[in-house]
Parts: sequence; structure tokens; C-alpha cells
Amino acid sequence: MPHEYELDVVHADAFTDVPYGGNPATVILGADKLSRDTMHKISTEFNVRETVFVSDSDVADYRFRYMTPDREINFSGHATVAAFHALLSEGVAETTNQITMFTLETNTGVFEVEAVRDERSQVYEIQITHQPPQFLTTYDPKDYANALGLTLADIMAPKPVQTVSTGTPHLMIPVSTYRSLERIRPDWNALEEMRRDSDYVSIQVFSRDTREETSDAHARHFAPGLGVPEDPVSGSAAGGMASYMVRYGMMDSSNPVTSIVIEQGDFLGRPGKIYVEIRGNEDKIEQVKVSGKAVTVLRGKLYI
Repeated sequence: MPHEYELDVVHADAFTDVPYGGNPATVILGADKLSRDTMHKISTEFNVRETVFVSDSDVADYRFRYMTPDREINFSGHATVAAFHALLSEGVAETTNQITMFTLETNTGVFEVEAVRDERSQVYEIQITHQPPQFLTTYDPKDYANALGLTLADIMAPKPVQTVSTGTPHLMIPVSTYRSLERIRPDWNALEEMRRDSDYVSIQVFSRDTREETSDAHARHFAPGLGVPEDPVSGSAAGGMASYMVRYGMMDSSNPVTSIVIEQGDFLGRPGKIYVEIRGNEDKIEQVKVSGKAVTVLRGKLYI
């Protein structure tokens, strides 16, 4: 049976420059003709955490739609990095300078994205401007300590357990040590029951205790409600997490811009790094930028 047409597919690992590290995403280029139902079938066929569909936009340079095998989600940081990596590496997006600006339409609004080219390696770092942070509901730390298999002493008091959103709401849970992160044993039923009555979509647990001296925090991300028990590296949560760190004095914000390096993925054997820039201070955060690199591990054709 003949196919109607074919599309370019790139599978890339985001927030890393090493294959099989970071967070994987499948990118479908030229997806303008695809229906939502077809997108869902394709994402189920590939069965990766996120498949991102790239098409033209009337209000921006590109429109991205993000699918998990279970549902459509409004935004994915690592899939956005992977998709812009694919657009650039496949020669679809044109760049004229070391820094090229793009606009991106998603279900949560229009974002500004910068592609910054390293002159030595010619590798692009993708930088996404998030929405200014919203600091939302606070929760009882004891409930979450129990659901994560930790003790109340593991939670970094008096910092709040709080939902923070820079576009997508995530619950921020600071813990005292890297060892606390190691000891997490989630009670998935308890976590999902609490999420149903909450204002967040997933949970970011983090510590200032890191594996590398040049990093500022180590994180783990849990999203069972999205069908992803643990996500290797979450870009959408990194913006809220870095904002939380500045807001509650976990970082020195005396300079106009605070740079924060986040490690993640080591507990899943997929280490990655996210770079966040916060403009402002603990009293007022004006701008949040999240950036990372990606590497192609597969390219091919999708037949429709």
C-alpha cells in the first residue's frame, strides 16, 4: 500500500552532549498536516517519554505540540531543546549570527528561544525564556516525606514545600543532602492521590549537595500522573526550581543575573545538566532562562 507522504524524524538526547545521556525525545519535522489523533498514534508507536511535533505557526516562527504515549501535554523543556537541535542540525532553521532568536508557539503561549553557537565546537546551546515565576500553594512536608520514603529530617526546614510555575506548575521539595536523594523510595499510590487534589503536575526533589563541585544543585523529578514515574532531566521544572532557590536564599542573588547549574539523571544512568539564568533577586524575579544542549542518536523517515 503506497504512503501518502513521508516526514523527517530525529531522535535526540537533550541536556547532554553525550549519546544516551540526558533525556530522550523524538522530533517529527514538518508535522503541519497531522491530526491530533495521528500524532497520538505516532507517539504511541515510538513509545518514548515525549514526542514533539514541529509545524509552522501564524503567530511565531514555529509551533510545537508535545505528546506522551498517554496524552498531549502543554510544554516540555527537554523536548523543546531536542526539537530546536533537530531544526538546526537538519538545516531547517537558518542562523546568521552566533546568537539567533526564535519565537515558539505552544499550548501555554509564545516563548522566546535563543540558539547560541559555540564558535569552537559549532554546537548550539538552546536557551528558552520561561514565564516569570508564580509561587503558589504550600503543603505539609511530613506528608511528602512519608510518600517519598524519607523522614521529616530529610526535608530542608524551614524552606517550604511549594508549587512554583514558570509556565508549568511543579512541586518543589528541598532536601538536606545527596544521600536523602539516594534514599527516596516513592509510594506511587500516595503521591498520585495527593497530586489529584493539588495545583501541580509533578514533583521536583532537590539538594544543594552535588556530585560535581561546579554544580549548584542535584535534582530528581517524579511525574507518575503523566505516565513517567521518574524523568531523567526536566527542563520545565528547572526554571521553577532555580526561581525557588533564589526566592528562598539558597543562592547568592546580589548580582543582576544568578547562574545556576543543575545536575540530574544520574539515578537513572542518564546524567545531564541544565543551565538556568535568573535575572532579579529574592524580592523580585524578572526573567528566567533555561538552556541546554542536545545530541542526535537517530535520524530517519516516518511514512504516513
